[in-house]
Amino acid sequence: MKITKIILLFLALLLASCSNELEQEYGLIPPASGQVTFLLGLHEDDTSAIRTRNGEPEQIARMWYAIANDRGEMLKPLYQKLEADFSKLTIEGLEYGDYTVVFLATTSAESNATINEPERLSDVWLLNKSAKAPLDDVYFYKKIELHIGKEQAAESQTVTLERCVGRVDIDLNVSSDYMWRFIRKIDITFDDTVYTSLSANGEYSGTECIESYDIAESYSFYSLPSKEALSGVVTIESDRSDGTSFVHKYRFSNCKIEAGRISHISIDYRHPESLDGLLYIREEDFSRFQTDTMFLANEPRDIFYDSKHRSFYANAPLQVSISDEHQLLVKFFSPVTIHDVTILCRFNNISTEFLELAHFDVIYPFMEAAFPLPVVGSDRTFTTSSGRKIVIPAQPELSGDDVTLIIRTEDPYMKKIEQIDSRWFIRFSAYSADNGHAYWRHMNPLLCRHGVALAINMAFMFSSEEFNTEMNKYEGKLKDNRGNAINLNALRQRIRSHGGLVLGCVSGVGGLGGGNTYGLADYCYTGVYFDATPLGSNPHNYPRQAMFHEYGHCLGYNHSSTMTYGDQWTVLCATVFVNMGQEGKLPICSKDIIANLPMQKRYK
Repeated sequence: MKITKIILLFLALLLASCSNELEQEYGLIPPASGQVTFLLGLHEDDTSAIRTRNGEPEQIARMWYAIANDRGEMLKPLYQKLEADFSKLTIEGLEYGDYTVVFLATTSAESNATINEPERLSDVWLLNKSAKAPLDDVYFYKKIELHIGKEQAAESQTVTLERCVGRVDIDLNVSSDYMWRFIRKIDITFDDTVYTSLSANGEYSGTECIESYDIAESYSFYSLPSKEALSGVVTIESDRSDGTSFVHKYRFSNCKIEAGRISHISIDYRHPESLDGLLYIREEDFSRFQTDTMFLANEPRDIFYDSKHRSFYANAPLQVSISDEHQLLVKFFSPVTIHDVTILCRFNNISTEFLELAHFDVIYPFMEAAFPLPVVGSDRTFTTSSGRKIVIPAQPELSGDDVTLIIRTEDPYMKKIEQIDSRWFIRFSAYSADNGHAYWRHMNPLLCRHGVALAINMAFMFSSEEFNTEMNKYEGKLKDNRGNAINLNALRQRIRSHGGLVLGCVSGVGGLGGGNTYGLADYCYTGVYFDATPLGSNPHNYPRQAMFHEYGHCLGYNHSSTMTYGDQWTVLCATVFVNMGQEGKLPICSKDIIANLPMQKRYK
């Protein structure tokens, strides 16, 4: 009996050991009979195949599968597992024989299509029940023939799902990209039918017309294939500049919809204002043009230190000019969005009147963009500021010397900018950051943004009635380098006529300044906003002291004056600065305005 127990115990230990080895080798459990693993993925596009509308990588959102025996009857294996990310399907318990495995997947989280549960391979699986409309979702399908041998050895297969839908793109040929603003609605109607269903064995069936299907959002749609090439009508509803609308119908033919392919319907868009020269830019149009954002996180130093690329006047943060490539250049040195901006242009050698060259519904923070000018390539009709129509001949060699540009806007932010009475030139420098200097360090794009805000806010404050009124209280208290009282009117004029600031970053001290040199520690750039300190605290914090202390040096005053240290100049400036920020009077009041801006590219 004892010997028997010992033998049984030994066998139990041996089996447990073997089980552990198997678990270690296969992860969880030893392979069962008739096991097959499918590794799933989507077909990668080539130049002729279908792509997503937005260009983003496709990902499976939902998936279905079914297994049929050699008679076409659907089976339900005892063990089957589909990974949550749809990357792998494992099936066990398949007996010796031949099988068909079918897959159906979509990249759409929601769809109007019906997904049936087929009992046979010949049954309808995917069904578009939308009347007079295409499926308009991306679906993938694949059929795999599977053989399980008598030994029932485990096997693995890679399955690449292929699109079972095609895409139709409406290619509108417009006279310029600025014409898109007129288009309100685009409908498409086919004279013939498309398939409405896909069976589990991959066959298409059923027919449905597509009638008055609205594609104005994407200028395209997805559909199950068509049997033959299709003809039809594209109906486009458009506006005129005066607000009236009109409808044009465009006939097309020979449009065959094929799975995994893009079909094109090309239309020459007609509009009575196609020859107008006005650039009308909506926010949704930026992606059509060369638009970028200044001071992004990855902007190189040789860009933001180069005054040819990154410089502005404090009273003119919005810059417009004509480039060497004959395009309209727009740069906006501001963290604040502005709206409804019109650019007026006078062609100096042609007309004495100003014409409406461009209109922007919105200009976003730190925008840098280039816009083609239709008048460069052909004669264009413009509207003068008095409402008169005038034709300007083509200007293939247009340059900045040929035009005079004026900015017109009622935007509240820009109305504040108009109050700045100084013309400070603002730019950025590394100074001696690369030469082992004890204090100078490199700027970065985020500090440059804060530097823009600081310069604009300071220039605005010095131009304000609030500052002038408060400074009058310091009559006789502000002393120059020799201890003499400073004439306040002369001080105001010195501020107005000051040449500007070359912004840099320091470490180990709060700031360095003199003439145009203006360096602050990083915490000073970010700590001058009114909400950088608790409400009700002393406005004369260290960053604001450094801000106005260094500007006192820029005005020519040293530490012997009251324009750097003490409770005169810096206290005066800090108090007014904080009060105006709290009351929303500064152009850029809160620290959160810049903090909430994206540091990555906004428009692609």
